Amino acid sequence: MLNPSSLGYSMPAEWAPHRATWLSWPHKEASWPGKLDRVWPAYAQAVAALARSETVHINVGDASMEAQAQALLAEAHATGAIRFHHFPTNDAWCRDLLVRFLWCVTRGCHWPRPG
Repeated sequence: MLNPSSLGYSMPAEWAPHRATWLSWPHKEASWPGKLDRVWPAYAQAVAALARSETVHINVGDASMEAQAQALLAEAHATGAIRFHHFPTNDAWCRDLLVRFLWCVTRGCHWPRPG
């Protein structure tokens, strides 16, 4: 039976070369009980470190959350390519929420022709 692995596809490792990292801004108190005020500056420092060498995409629930994140990122001196997306999430766990991409090094792409 054919499956992605038998067709040459694989899930890239976290350390594989890539152009961007996707994150979601932490906001769920139940995930960080009594700690969000300490988590946010640390998260901003991590984003600042990433943004020095790659684009960072950050999911935020709304404009208010984006403004909060931008203020903390400014305090962390985060510069570079940081992009915000208003995609509500249940917290910071992108691995469980976003589309995953597969690599295929042994097969070409087949694009169906319209009509």
